[in-house]
Amino acid sequence: MSNRHPIYVFRHGRTEWNAIERIQGALDSPLTERGQAQARAMGAALRSELQVAGIAAGDVVVVASPLGRVRQTVALACGEAGIDVAGCRFDDRLREVTWGDWDGLTRAEIEQRWPGTLAERNDLKWAHQPPGGESYAMAAPRARAALQALLSLAAGQPVAAFSHGAIGRLLRGAYARLAPDETVSLEEPQDAFFRLQGGAVTRIATA
Repeated sequence: MSNRHPIYVFRHGRTEWNAIERIQGALDSPLTERGQAQARAMGAALRSELQVAGIAAGDVVVVASPLGRVRQTVALACGEAGIDVAGCRFDDRLREVTWGDWDGLTRAEIEQRWPGTLAERNDLKWAHQPPGGESYAMAAPRARAALQALLSLAAGQPVAAFSHGAIGRLLRGAYARLAPDETVSLEEPQDAFFRLQGGAVTRIATA
């Protein structure tokens, strides 16, 4: 894929549930102090990236998942980058992949209630659907639709897209035209973001 202007793809900072390894999915928890620091660091790195590229902060359009942990991250990162967060557009297609009945549970609790299903998920990660939830395969069409919308925006101006771990994998996998097994193996950092441009995905660390 090719786009005139860069698309920067971010995951939210570390949350209270991330810290205790509790599945969030469609549910939510606030950023920890570390997560807030990660969001600010991503904003500072974005500011530097824009300066090197000769891009004015005011020219960047921000699109984000509507979930609270992303809203917090957007506010902190954009504040650090000098981007007016008031212009942020929220896109429901960027919401996290839900684990359905497993949202809000730890892996130990899932294993206790549904013995053996986590091993099944690890073996069939792309196609596995948690009870009442989404598989990667099910979420892929909305991720591709979100990516097309981002590419349309990037034809005219730089874009900063803030989302989640799994949906971020799907966005980058679709952009790079990766196979399903490659897509689900992508990293989900909270201390780095990615630049999508010219068909390439480039990792940008915050330190």
